[in-house]
Amino acid sequence: MPRKGASAGVAGRIGPSGATETSAAASPYATIPPFRIEWPNRKQMMQNLSPRHVKIDESLRLGVVSGWYSTKVSGTFVSGPHESEADCLRRIAEIDPPPARKR
Repeated sequence: MPRKGASAGVAGRIGPSGATETSAAASPYATIPPFRIEWPNRKQMMQNLSPRHVKIDESLRLGVVSGWYSTKVSGTFVSGPHESEADCLRRIAEIDPPPARKR
C-alpha cells in the first residue's frame, strides 16, 4: 500500500513539505548531458553597417535628432547622429572594421 500522498505510479519519496520528490535516476532527463550555448565573440561578428540620413520630418516621427546615423540591415540605429556622411563612415569603420586579409 503506498504512503499517504504518493501515488502507485510515481517513483519518489515524500519530502518535508509533503510534496513528492523524485530522484535524478527516476527522471527521464537524467541521461541528457548538460550543454552550454556558445555565443560568438561580438568583436568577430560582422554587422554590415551602412550610413543613413534622417531628415527633419522623419526625425520628428522617430523622436531622434536629424542627421547621419549608422544602421544595421534591419534598420536599427547603431550610432549617431553624425554631422556628415564622412563622419558616419569613419564611425562605422571603428565599430565594424573590414575583415583582415588572409595570406
